[in-house]
Amino acid sequence: MNKLTDFVRKYLLYVILGGAFLVLVIFLIIFMATHKGGSKDDGVDTSTFPTSSVEVPKDKYEENKYPNVTALMESYYKAVMDGDADAAAAKCDVLPDQERYRIEEMAKYYQSFSDFNVYTKKGYQEDSYVVLVTFDITFTGVSTPAPSLESTYVCTNESGSLYINKSELSDDEQAYFLEMSSQSDVEELTSKISAEYNKAIESDPQLEAKLKEIETDVNEAVKAKLTEQQQQKQQEEADAEAEAKKAEQAANAQTVKATDVVNIRASASTDSDSLGKAQIGDTYKRLEEMENGWSKIDYNGTEAYIKSDYLEVVDDGSS
Repeated sequence: MNKLTDFVRKYLLYVILGGAFLVLVIFLIIFMATHKGGSKDDGVDTSTFPTSSVEVPKDKYEENKYPNVTALMESYYKAVMDGDADAAAAKCDVLPDQERYRIEEMAKYYQSFSDFNVYTKKGYQEDSYVVLVTFDITFTGVSTPAPSLESTYVCTNESGSLYINKSELSDDEQAYFLEMSSQSDVEELTSKISAEYNKAIESDPQLEAKLKEIETDVNEAVKAKLTEQQQQKQQEEADAEAEAKKAEQAANAQTVKATDVVNIRASASTDSDSLGKAQIGDTYKRLEEMENGWSKIDYNGTEAYIKSDYLEVVDDGSS
């Protein structure tokens, strides 16, 4: 893994910024360094990183210039505020489960979004935009709004519609965004929001306490949902495997008959419950002949067991 990928992945993290869990793209590197009290590059020499094969324009970002981009971002954030993960996902190419759950949980704390502004620069792909969105969030139970900033990548699909690109970036795209992050207008905007955020925190202890509460509660809720999802997935896989095995056994089943009066057991043990008795000549479908001397049979639609010594094959399935 190269230094650029290490650096980008370090900052492509979910953090709480002004109460909103944001996926940080390169533009927030300077902000995070300022917010954490670190140096401008947080100890990383960006001059050693490769440059993008696509020329990065030097133009200043444009504020609220493209109505279609602004409309996309407004509709996305409305869905976020409402906790409607499906509506938010409809504006993106993909929406990871972790982010989906955060949207659902964070909405429990939102009261309003205000002072919404969209800043754009030319993106890496044709007809794409690098977007910086600034807004204030007011949370329930707190009067002071929290200034926030999020950066994202907006692209155009084959039908000409805009969407928020949340897919993994290529190394060249990462290099493009990294170069753009060092431009003075981006630094000024992130520093401005950083100062406003710090001022809001300092002026209202309730806001800082609320953000810490949200961070803890939302992280725990999202973790619980992801754990439940993983457990459900594992159970579904186990059930599917069991069904496949059962179907395979049924396809390969032999017809056997009892050679003596013998107990039909709930499991492959003489200590298990007796489900009934097989009479001489009674026939069953044998699902599996086990190495422990038992045979698994289909007994009235239920799996049951008979000692293999008391069974003989009537039809081996070859006819």
